[in-house]
Amino acid sequence: MDVLPREYCTAVANMSANLLLLDHYPHPKNIRYRPFAWSEPAYTFGVSQEWKKYRAVVPPHIPLVRRSTGGGLVSHMEDWTFAIVIPPEHPLYKSGTLEAYETVHRALLDCLLAQKLKVKLVPLPSAQREFKAPDQCEHHAEPHDLVLVEDNRKVAGAAQKRNKNGLLIEGYISRTLLAGCDWELFAEDFPKVLGKALNSDPVNVHSPIYDQSHHEGCWAKFNSCSWNEHRDLPE
Repeated sequence: MDVLPREYCTAVANMSANLLLLDHYPHPKNIRYRPFAWSEPAYTFGVSQEWKKYRAVVPPHIPLVRRSTGGGLVSHMEDWTFAIVIPPEHPLYKSGTLEAYETVHRALLDCLLAQKLKVKLVPLPSAQREFKAPDQCEHHAEPHDLVLVEDNRKVAGAAQKRNKNGLLIEGYISRTLLAGCDWELFAEDFPKVLGKALNSDPVNVHSPIYDQSHHEGCWAKFNSCSWNEHRDLPE
């Protein structure tokens, strides 16, 4: 598993880097893990959601960028974020959505429990799930999301995009709800635990160098009104 350096970027640059990680990574057969942070406050929202609905509630001076993955509105004011790409050759690529969520979130859970933080995975429902719209998805816990034991507030969630190049998982963890977390220790432990779960030893690598046209084209996509302000877009 290739472990990329943690970068501080704008919302446009982060979403672009994650999609490049899926579609144009120089070593496409490798699992890749990219921890990333935000150089300025931002919100992101799921690929199939409506821009106007979220732009009306997000302060106008804060960037609002459409993700290539699903889900609803997520604030990136105080979170810890990462992207993972599973190549098509890996068994997890061939599994269902819930299996991928569970694998990644169990790795998160193990790291947080090692620090004696009181969190748990949301179990699968015993009956048919009640439909919940993805609005404010950072507050709606789905099966295999992480929540606080004491009151079930959502601690961590993720969204996915699957295509011929692999499975992209974009995840976030609430820093405000985990005030006792040692984030430096977590950053060191998570790739080790994740690598074990994916049967792929973590190896630190340099930031990838992409073809200039791919890099510029991807950045321009996430910076464009045509991408951000319109739904039902071609993938």
